[in-house]
Amino acid sequence: MKGTDMSTVSHRLAAHTVADHPVSPELAEWMRLLLLDYHAVTGGGFHRDSAVAARAAIEISEQATAFFPAALHGVDGAGTSGFATVEHAALVNGITAHGLELDDTFEESSLHPAVVIFPAVLALASTQQSPTGEVLRAATVGYDVMCSVGVLLGARESYGRGFHPTGVAGCLGAAAAAARLLGLTVEQTIHALGLAANMASGSLEFLADGSWTKRLNAGHAAATGIRAAKLAAAGFTAPATAIEGRDGFLVQYGAGVVDGRQLALEFGRSALDTSIKFYPCCRYMHGNIDLLRGIREQNPLLGIDDVARIRVGVIQAGASLVSEPAARKLEVNTAVDAQFNMPFGAAVALATGRATVDQFDDAPTVAADLMEWMRKVECYRSDRLEAAFPARWEAEVQVVLWDGTVIEKSEDSFRGAPGDRATWADIVQKAEALIGITEANALAVSISRLGDATVLGGGVAVSTGTLADSRV
Repeated sequence: MKGTDMSTVSHRLAAHTVADHPVSPELAEWMRLLLLDYHAVTGGGFHRDSAVAARAAIEISEQATAFFPAALHGVDGAGTSGFATVEHAALVNGITAHGLELDDTFEESSLHPAVVIFPAVLALASTQQSPTGEVLRAATVGYDVMCSVGVLLGARESYGRGFHPTGVAGCLGAAAAAARLLGLTVEQTIHALGLAANMASGSLEFLADGSWTKRLNAGHAAATGIRAAKLAAAGFTAPATAIEGRDGFLVQYGAGVVDGRQLALEFGRSALDTSIKFYPCCRYMHGNIDLLRGIREQNPLLGIDDVARIRVGVIQAGASLVSEPAARKLEVNTAVDAQFNMPFGAAVALATGRATVDQFDDAPTVAADLMEWMRKVECYRSDRLEAAFPARWEAEVQVVLWDGTVIEKSEDSFRGAPGDRATWADIVQKAEALIGITEANALAVSISRLGDATVLGGGVAVSTGTLADSRV
């Protein structure tokens, strides 16, 4: 590459990545909350079959060594389960964290930053004993790049081409975070981003049969970002226009450069605008689950014989994930089938008033029991929802009873979104359900006490001995 052209997307992202950004108290607190949420969902996902298989596929050391420096997260609730190479740790931790479908979401670009960014920065931190403040600053930059690139890409366009935004945009976010932590220059970071764009991948074909490749996409993005940054640090080059060029990232995974979309980079804004999930399923389902649970709470005696139809508005960018094809959504053979299934989510919310990990884990049995409810779910397109998207994710439902009564509810933001922000207490309660009360509180206290100068070597903030096995 000749020189550094500030007009390219890669250069603007690289300049943002290496800049000296002040961290506000609000941002410092929020990044620790996101770290707590990451460790909670990773601990909760440790016993997923996909996580077990991922660990079995790599070489693991019981002790940290020069060759195996990076901690694998999740044993005994939220501790470490051995040590691996940096890239393998990022891969496995990303897979593990994404397994429950409870990880955070940046709604405007429909992607999951924590399960890509934290596995990357924590694995790298293992090799250099980085202070907490710098690890979290690198993570913040990773959120900025991953989410802003996702906005340029567009969820609707990426999904329309069969790609998973977390997998493809995540590679660039992880590369930026790794470049920051490794101390790369602007020019080296430009190459790291170009290399990550070249290696990005992640398809949606898991929807065909409920298999595990969506989880792989998160771990692959984390490991790929590290690889890209290390290659760039060693002098490997990439095209300056790797993102917006004729054959670049935006063309490959989206609709190219879309008029009206801007690269908005404000340090920490993407992290602060990231939503927390409270249901173990696709974020596109959450608003309707909120509303239908509310209807159940207000109508505790409502039975299947009372209900004629359950109408739920679905944001069209997510329709191919959670509601189409309609006939396929009535076939629930795996937990993944349920995690991306609006009829299933609507049925469990309205029929039981809940939407829990246990219900999604036992999805085939639960779906069989609730099939009458599922068959009454109608997913429709709403002009109101489409007008708000992607800046805001709104929800609306109608429960039509046989006696002619229509119960309608709507909300302007999903629970856990910036408009209904999660608190530290919310995350602790979420962690308690996933890894146990004692373990969750020990983890929360330890993370809350992390000072900026405290060395964060890539493991969790409490020792493994503090935690007890707490499978959910």
